[in-house]
Amino acid sequence: MSVDACNPRRVQATLVAMMFDPGYAARVRDGREGAGLSARERAMLAGVDPRALTADPYRRARAVTALLDEYPVTIALIGVAGAEPFFASAEFRAIVNARGSMAIAFGRWVGKRAGGIGPLEHALAEVRRPHLLSAGVDVIACAANVRTRILASGTLAYHADARGRLGPDLVARLDLAALLAKGHGFALPRVPDRGAEYVLVESRPDGSVDVGTASEALVRLLVFAERGKPRAAVRTEAARLGATPEEADELIDDLVSQGLLVVL
Repeated sequence: MSVDACNPRRVQATLVAMMFDPGYAARVRDGREGAGLSARERAMLAGVDPRALTADPYRRARAVTALLDEYPVTIALIGVAGAEPFFASAEFRAIVNARGSMAIAFGRWVGKRAGGIGPLEHALAEVRRPHLLSAGVDVIACAANVRTRILASGTLAYHADARGRLGPDLVARLDLAALLAKGHGFALPRVPDRGAEYVLVESRPDGSVDVGTASEALVRLLVFAERGKPRAAVRTEAARLGATPEEADELIDDLVSQGLLVVL
């Protein structure tokens, strides 16, 4: 890349990341970050007045509100102060550069910070955005509109109860400015952390999402095939989970007909 090259999209993405993370902005200026920037691009970004990047102290807090629809209970549990570090993360910078989904990146970043609630709401966010799967030779994969999770027993019931407690106006209920100052989330009971329930999340063509439990063997097979595996490997895993060798192929074909697995 030429030292004089200037890619407007790269400059814009880097500037957005700098606006959300003053520490990152400082590292860009002194060369510790932004290895892919040309000298011209770095000079342009270094010329931005740092005061302009920090003029809005609630930028991150307001950005958190954009995630509330899909991560209401997660954010209620960790608070705005707990969610804000996402905007200083490598996951956030990567999604800004790729122009991808902030909700999906947040779900990857949040992990189990809110117990099993984070992975559950991440699964809900994923099935709302079915992704294209890479084709292979006789590869079997979990359908793009299907996600599975192995969570602590009672997590689904907890999520439904917590969502009801929060009510429809989440911004007002969570009192974002106060949470930002206090650094904690809304008062909710402790998240379940014992036992196991096997959860199946599936989006429908009409935009609705079904969430329920399924058998351990089914969920574990779908987890195994989530990113795509050769049919022989899926057959072996089905047998390991209890199917006879004769039943394994029939089971795979049945799950394909149900739309839970796909053949790539």
